[in-house]
Amino acid sequence: MRRMPGLSSLIEVFEPIDSNATCGMALDRFLDAPHCDLLVTVEAGRPAGVVVRGAVRAHDAARPIGDLTSRPLTIEADADLEEACALVLDHAEPVAGLVVVRDQRYVGVVSVRSLLRARKPAESGGDRRFLDLISHEIRSPMNGVVAVAELLQRQPLTADAHAFVRTILESSQATLRALNDALDLSQAEFGQLALQPSSVFLRDVMDGVQECWQARAAADGVTLLVAYDGEPDLNATLDAGRMRQVFDKLIEAAIADGAGGAVEASLRAVRAPGGLKLEGRVRGGGGGLAALHLAEALATPAKGPAQDDISAGLGLALCQRILSRMGGSLRVDDNVGAGATIAFELEAPETVAPAAESLGEVQGPRGAAHILVVDDNATNRMVAEALCEMFDCTSECAEDGVEAVEAARTGRFDLILMDIRMPRMDGVEAARAIRAIPGPAGVVPIIALTANADPEDAKTYIESGMHSVVEKPIKPERLLQAINAALPGAPDRSAAAA
Repeated sequence: MRRMPGLSSLIEVFEPIDSNATCGMALDRFLDAPHCDLLVTVEAGRPAGVVVRGAVRAHDAARPIGDLTSRPLTIEADADLEEACALVLDHAEPVAGLVVVRDQRYVGVVSVRSLLRARKPAESGGDRRFLDLISHEIRSPMNGVVAVAELLQRQPLTADAHAFVRTILESSQATLRALNDALDLSQAEFGQLALQPSSVFLRDVMDGVQECWQARAAADGVTLLVAYDGEPDLNATLDAGRMRQVFDKLIEAAIADGAGGAVEASLRAVRAPGGLKLEGRVRGGGGGLAALHLAEALATPAKGPAQDDISAGLGLALCQRILSRMGGSLRVDDNVGAGATIAFELEAPETVAPAAESLGEVQGPRGAAHILVVDDNATNRMVAEALCEMFDCTSECAEDGVEAVEAARTGRFDLILMDIRMPRMDGVEAARAIRAIPGPAGVVPIIALTANADPEDAKTYIESGMHSVVEKPIKPERLLQAINAALPGAPDRSAAAA
């Protein structure tokens, strides 16, 4: 295998700063070097810590620089780009760059920005790790845009302003969907596409499809017909999220080419000797996506009826990979007249439906709660605080795990909302430190707020002492449910306060 180019051309040499220096000296260095993302503190020529641009503020000028430094992430000077990208991706916390060393002595730094520029997609091919790196750089700010737009939607705005906010939200969500598709497709190519099967009512899957797409179809002048054909209480074990993802991609392609006509989406379920046989269909009446062109898009993501349909080809190719992973298959048939019908088949075990439980409307928090919001991103803190206020809770903020632990020691919080990736001390380390605090302050419920909520990551968060996990961008209903579940004793406190 061809070795990737080395780091030598990316190394930037900024004079290190003594570990006994003040923050004011570091701030002067950043002002003198506008392209410097991080400074390295050294002891006897060896890296001792790093301080990131933006971490030092004017009011910190007299503080020792050691108060703001974090452990350096080092790499040997003769390493290649592949090793550098892997080191950044495998690190639990976000980093601004790597410290380059030779014989354990400081050589220079390589910024993540430089790695992204140097690692051309053509060189990485289908390398999933490169897409992961891009995802990390794009997802956080886009999640912030989505969260703020959703908050704005709840404000009293003019009709024009609501339309602008809706456009921001739809465009941001489309960007995130495209990013997710690319990551999923890359994982599928490496045989690493994750499935999370669970017991689900098939009727509920189609109800969710209709709820998601009805308004979008109407806005585009398309009549959407969604149907479920099967016994109303059939329950199957499958990954409902992946099945919804398949329907979403097929409906999105059909609506985009609907030409003001009708789009039909259906799921048929019948009992078979091995369990349940499922057949899904999406029929579009537009003439641009003929069966031949769809077949090309399914075969190769970059192919489609035209350059403008590359995004559709990405989604359709992903559908094929998902269904293959679920043991199913997909086919495309020409309609009589115009358009095409995309159908898929798969089998799933039938499961005994759990006893129906009426959840009712989501109620407010069980008693007023004082919440600590921990996040290094100002936009995320603002969103979480606004949601706390919406839930009639009070809140305070901390910007990293170190501040969170110190705030938790006071014992004045009923609950903590904890980001995971933060400088100085990440959320997992902070949770463990809080659990080590003696007395009531050490058992305060902690809810993880993170974009990394896959099962393995969630297991790590729970094992560290957290109560539950809420995925970013934060959905108000989901956060409220998690808060209610984490505060079973809140009614007693409320009664006592009364």
